[in-house]
Amino acid sequence: MSIDRKSRLLTICFVLQIFISTVNSQAEVWLSTGDSLIKLVRQGDIGGSGPIGGNTIDVDRNQQFQDIKGFGAALSNSAAFLLYNSPDREAILNDLFNTNTGIGLSYVRLVMGGSDFNAVSPYTYDDTKYENFNMDKFSIAKDRDFVIPVLRDIIRINPEVRIMASPWSAPAWMKDSWTLYGGTIRSESQYLASYAEYFVRFIRDYQTEGIQIDTLTLQNEPEHSTGGYPTMLMPWDVQRDFIRYHVGPRFRQEGFSTQIIIWDHNWDASWYPMNVLGDPEANQYIGGTAWHCYGGNRYDPLTVNNAYPNKDMYFTECSGGEWDTHFGSVLGWNTQNLFIGQTRIGSRTVLLWNLALDENHGPIVDVSGCTNCRGVVTIPSWGGHEKNVEYYSLGHFAKFVRPGARRIWSATYEAEELESVAYQNPDNSVVVVVANVAWGETTKTFQVLIDGVYYYYQNLPSRSVITLIKR
Repeated sequence: MSIDRKSRLLTICFVLQIFISTVNSQAEVWLSTGDSLIKLVRQGDIGGSGPIGGNTIDVDRNQQFQDIKGFGAALSNSAAFLLYNSPDREAILNDLFNTNTGIGLSYVRLVMGGSDFNAVSPYTYDDTKYENFNMDKFSIAKDRDFVIPVLRDIIRINPEVRIMASPWSAPAWMKDSWTLYGGTIRSESQYLASYAEYFVRFIRDYQTEGIQIDTLTLQNEPEHSTGGYPTMLMPWDVQRDFIRYHVGPRFRQEGFSTQIIIWDHNWDASWYPMNVLGDPEANQYIGGTAWHCYGGNRYDPLTVNNAYPNKDMYFTECSGGEWDTHFGSVLGWNTQNLFIGQTRIGSRTVLLWNLALDENHGPIVDVSGCTNCRGVVTIPSWGGHEKNVEYYSLGHFAKFVRPGARRIWSATYEAEELESVAYQNPDNSVVVVVANVAWGETTKTFQVLIDGVYYYYQNLPSRSVITLIKR
């Protein structure tokens, strides 16, 4: 081979190496702005460079934390009814769950029967007027009307979706009030044994329908009781005994992989799960603790996480509503406190409340609860659907952070109102979400450092969010 030809080949190889290196150093960027003019829109890719300036959000793949199960919302009876009956059902479900054309939600919290959002009269799976200890009237037939068909559609669209189940009330005959609307679970052994069997049959029957229950919270908001909609008090010592003597041994006997999750209430009452977890016999059956946003602050779960680092954390409920309709306010708060805030302290899920509601914040039948809550989408009576701010805040995470991803270390600047979180997907891609949570005209300029390459971003507006993906 001549020297000139060899020189030309070496030059071509060098140029190709530069081209490949340039392509490989590109990062995708998706943006939502607080003024709502841009909502989860892909921007021009960012090329890698050396350091330029601004705060550096350093990302370290070698410091790995919890793996992520998913992001999503709750399938209440009202949400299931709207989705099932909408002529645009397929399009709406694809917008919510399709990983390519939608935001790829990957975790659903299934309401077991009645709650404060019901399109039919609230029910449980054993609504007898007598003490039915042998559970011979147990049936999930009402779920087959529209809840199970919607769940099957969701799983067909996104087979990665996992299900958490949560009851708002035990059957009325198991309670001191003999009604679904408030009261306390009976603590005598025969009632708790029957309630354990209730959960066993629920999981079995759902398995027969082809639906696996990944996690089960034993009681939604066990410190809340009202006569307005199905609720039930379950004191911590009753929950402890229920796990220790009844539901824990029964699940083990059945060989269920379903994880038992405790608490499922607000950030500000860590004493409850601490007491339950403090019993060694109950502790062995517990998979983790679930949290809601309606009291306390985002760091409160650390009390439990630090005391019991071998137990999982789940964030399971927070609702938007007419009390805050400012796009940037909600986008910034949700991203800062829930999606960044909860996963940075260990949560494996971040779930919002209703997947869907109608234009009247319902439908609501025979209950009186929240009258101005907002779903992830609104499905109005005249057809179509509207994507609410919750849709876009979820999308910045669910669309890009896939089940099985691990949270990895990233620098964050809370005092400077520039916050971040980072994940490594099973395919080794890195996802970094950065939020400018400042108000006013304060823009943020920063650089994200991944694998020794800097990605420079200039002038992120206030109350705005970017998701950066390095594949």
